[in-house]
Amino acid sequence: MASLSAFAIGGSAGTIDQPKFEVPGLVIVWGADSADNAPIVSDFIIERGGISTDLITGDAYTVVTGTLDPLNESFPDGTGAALRIQRSPGGGNQTTRQGDRFTSASDTLNAFRLNANTDVRTIRSEIESSFYVASNKAFSIDVISSTVGDPADLDLIRLRMRLAQSGTDSGLDFGTAAQFPHTGNTDQSGVNWGGYRRLGRLTGGSTIFDGNRRTALNAGTIPEQSVRFDLDYRWNTGNIDLSEGTFDVEAEVIYTVYIP
Repeated sequence: MASLSAFAIGGSAGTIDQPKFEVPGLVIVWGADSADNAPIVSDFIIERGGISTDLITGDAYTVVTGTLDPLNESFPDGTGAALRIQRSPGGGNQTTRQGDRFTSASDTLNAFRLNANTDVRTIRSEIESSFYVASNKAFSIDVISSTVGDPADLDLIRLRMRLAQSGTDSGLDFGTAAQFPHTGNTDQSGVNWGGYRRLGRLTGGSTIFDGNRRTALNAGTIPEQSVRFDLDYRWNTGNIDLSEGTFDVEAEVIYTVYIP
């Protein structure tokens, strides 16, 4: 005698688990912070799905080029225009462009003779500032300017950008494991204009730099994989006489670093 048993199998559900990790696009910006601490990382930008997000609240601030001295601390009230003493009898011209391109309390002048033509005039002045970037992916930088005082001041200041691939600033080495973030491989490669541009032309914003590769070339630390972006602000209105009195020319310039 044979017996047959039948078993009914009900519905079932599968469980699927697919953990996935990735290293996102990453750009680190450092220099000073709003409290004039330096060196400090104030921007830590990741890119997911074409969107750049900064994980650090606050902004990076610039330092004086070639140092880690915060620009805001070094020039809290601006910097003096460079001066020239001209047509001094037997003495020629003297200037306050002594190792820099501005007038400060560290400048010295020799006593000079006068005649009817001896004069004091302003000459071209410059402020040089910098920030640093390390990345694992190509990135771009936008710039926008705005006036702090008279809107006409923006046409009196011109901006130029250059890059330094490596160096030593205030005893800190940078760039020993870095490359220029553009395959042109020069200090101007990726910069979208070669010379100086008036800040008055940048009030609507502009892309000042387009990179096409990461800064990190070899394994290393953040400073070792960083390059320096150098900003040169030039003020040159021609000769200004003492009759012009005193005045300030001031602007705010904001750089936005992002992965496009």
